[in-house]
Amino acid sequence: MTDSSEKGTAEKVKRRQGKADHAASTLETQQARTAKIVKDHDEASDALEREKAALKAARKEAKQLGKKVEKREKLVESLRKERSAAEKQLSRHRDEAEKQLAKLAKVQAEVTTEDATSALEDGEAKAAVRTVKATSSRSAAAKTAAKKTTARKAPAKRAPAKKTSARKTASAGGTS
Repeated sequence: MTDSSEKGTAEKVKRRQGKADHAASTLETQQARTAKIVKDHDEASDALEREKAALKAARKEAKQLGKKVEKREKLVESLRKERSAAEKQLSRHRDEAEKQLAKLAKVQAEVTTEDATSALEDGEAKAAVRTVKATSSRSAAAKTAAKKTTARKAPAKRAPAKKTSARKTASAGGTS
């Protein structure tokens, strides 16, 4: 029995050695896997913290940008109202200037007519013609200047007028 008991013991030792080697190998594999998972977890946690901080900064920036947009919208509305008022005032001043120029032209024509008539009555036909020609050339230059001034600024006057008349037309159409 000694031979067989030694054989049995040797086989037991061999089996135990195999099981121990297998357990050691499994342990090493599990340690490597655990180390990798711990490393991945730490990296993911760090990335999460960075992303949360970035999100917080983005929200803060978005909030500030929203406030800037709100202020800019108020500024644009205020300036739109100022622009409208300035264009209306410009239109009124332009109309007044045109009215005064028309009155001036009328008075100048009357004066020229009176001067030419009195020159004719005095028997000075050539002087009457000179008076009319001199006044005509001055008034023609004034009319040309007035037309240039009016022609250059007319589009600014017309654009709001079209919008206003469209609104008035729409509101007038709705009330009739």
